[in-house]
Amino acid sequence: MVTFMSDKISQRLFALDSHIRYVAVNQSGQIVEMEQSPNWPSYNPPDTDRMEELVVNPVVLELARRRGDLDLGGIRYVVIRYGMQYQLLFPYEQGHLSVGVELGADVAEVATKVAQHLGLSL
Repeated sequence: MVTFMSDKISQRLFALDSHIRYVAVNQSGQIVEMEQSPNWPSYNPPDTDRMEELVVNPVVLELARRRGDLDLGGIRYVVIRYGMQYQLLFPYEQGHLSVGVELGADVAEVATKVAQHLGLSL
């Protein structure tokens, strides 16, 4: 199957909000997309992003999911506030979607836009 640039989730999300700086999609433990916006330089090497998508983000989401499933109605997304940016983590299909957001953005608004665009429940 051929994937065209406009078919990529990252390209659709970059067009959705100018504060989105990074998008990655992990499905069944495999990174299927990992893109930096051309409008925002990366703060770190791709290898650390790769480890974040393969190890850190799945664990963070699993822990939050387990807690949410106890008695809080599940999980919709997680916001991490790093020193230089926000990171949004969404459960997505058989894995997760990770969205880096520039500081100064209304991160809840960006999360709502992303969820609505992808048909995720909030």
